[in-house]
Amino acid sequence: MSIEAIAGAAAGIAPMPSQTIQAGPNASVADVTSFQGSLSAAATGGVGSADALAPAMKAMFSQLERVNGEAKSVSEYAKSAQASGMEMTPGEVVNLTMRCHEFMFHCQLTSNIANRTSDGIQQLFRQQS
Repeated sequence: MSIEAIAGAAAGIAPMPSQTIQAGPNASVADVTSFQGSLSAAATGGVGSADALAPAMKAMFSQLERVNGEAKSVSEYAKSAQASGMEMTPGEVVNLTMRCHEFMFHCQLTSNIANRTSDGIQQLFRQQS
């Protein structure tokens, strides 16, 4: 699925079936056909349609927006400390370090969830064939 299809699903818009499918070097014709059939079923409102995926997609995008907001917050904090022209106090250094570690934890958590979700989807497609 392309990014446009994912964004469309999050917005509640049914994805357009893709004209081309890119498969790995070990994919068989049956795998590609099965995957295309699953995408077509999703586009026509079958099991796993865009309507069914919309809440999950919104949750995923909201988590990505949260991580993005944290990055902006840490950046603004660091820029304001730099713009003040004075050296940061030890407490401010510890606070900035803690916020950076918290941001990295949320990035790793989001990445872990995305990887496990991808693995689960791949396993579902393997079970369907």
